[in-house]
Amino acid sequence: MDGSDESLTLQLEAAEERLRVVLGLTDSIVFEFDAEGRYLAVLTRTEGLLAMPREQMLGRTLTEVLGPQVAAPFMERIQRVLATKQPDRFEYSLDVPGGRRWFSADGMLVPQRESVAFLVRDVTRQKTLELNLEQADRLAALGTLAAGVAHEVSNPLGYITSNLNFIAEGLAEVRQALDGEVGPEARERLRGSLKECAEALDEARQGTARIRDVVGDLKVFARGEDASSLVGPTDVRRALEASINMAMPELRHRARLIRNLEEVPTARGNESRLGQVFLNLLLNAAQAIPEGAPGDHSVEVRSRAEGGNVVVEIRDTGMGIPAENLARIFDPFFSTKPVGVGTGLGLSICHGIITAMQGQLTVESTVGKGSCFRVLLPAASGNEDSRHSG
Repeated sequence: MDGSDESLTLQLEAAEERLRVVLGLTDSIVFEFDAEGRYLAVLTRTEGLLAMPREQMLGRTLTEVLGPQVAAPFMERIQRVLATKQPDRFEYSLDVPGGRRWFSADGMLVPQRESVAFLVRDVTRQKTLELNLEQADRLAALGTLAAGVAHEVSNPLGYITSNLNFIAEGLAEVRQALDGEVGPEARERLRGSLKECAEALDEARQGTARIRDVVGDLKVFARGEDASSLVGPTDVRRALEASINMAMPELRHRARLIRNLEEVPTARGNESRLGQVFLNLLLNAAQAIPEGAPGDHSVEVRSRAEGGNVVVEIRDTGMGIPAENLARIFDPFFSTKPVGVGTGLGLSICHGIITAMQGQLTVESTVGKGSCFRVLLPAASGNEDSRHSG
């Protein structure tokens, strides 16, 4: 080793020692990976946030250490950073000795080396707060929908009860007839009764199916999934259809619903949270339109594939948003609604959810003509041909 090589080695060792000192003041971790996802370096103050002891990680691949599910987004980012030479960021969750934790990872190219370094921070406390706010927003939306949902359930429940009573009376008549002698006229009457009972039973089944669908939509929307599946394959159409079904009681008295749903690929996202976004946007569209003249207004829902992305647009003919408010529309606690209507968190939470899914949420609006909210999500890798018709 000549003098210049020795000097460079000493400089690198000194730089690494300074990095260790800095990391010792934080809970951050630095990982370095080669193109195959093999651990080249692990720098941290404590091993409590590592999946296994540091010395056991070095030289192993991400899949060997974390398993294929957690390793997949890491590998995707490694390849992307190596190809584009641009930084990238994502979030993931991991079971460590102290329990399940949430992490934010910033990946960047290591100069003069074919490797990628990730600065990883523990964001469990922040993520817990975000999840609590999202759950509160779900409950607020459910509160808005409560009367409509009750109506959606009570209608089929009413005719189920009525039909079951009718069936019970018809069966009682059949039993009574069977206890005595049955003549030709009575037999024909009984056949008619049994046919009516069968029709009533079929209507009751339809009613129970409707209640099951309403409850299913509520369960998909209300369940609080952790965001480990924020970038998993998601059926956008199913999330959109469930949200439309839930929003219809609020929409039907204000506007006509127009569906223009094209075939789209599976997207990277989370169905429950995506449903929360769509429902929030549909309720906002409804509330921007006055009640009483549904024939004069419309809410249009569009979906399409666009350049490797899935795009969903929700356009209304409501009052619109003034230009001075558009820049703040996604700010927490900012609301154009009257006091007592909404929390001012809905659109901010929607923006955070879509951003966490590596997507975009934008808005265009004209006062007096209406607004259009646009959700753009990356198509799931390898699923561009897995399409769902609208």
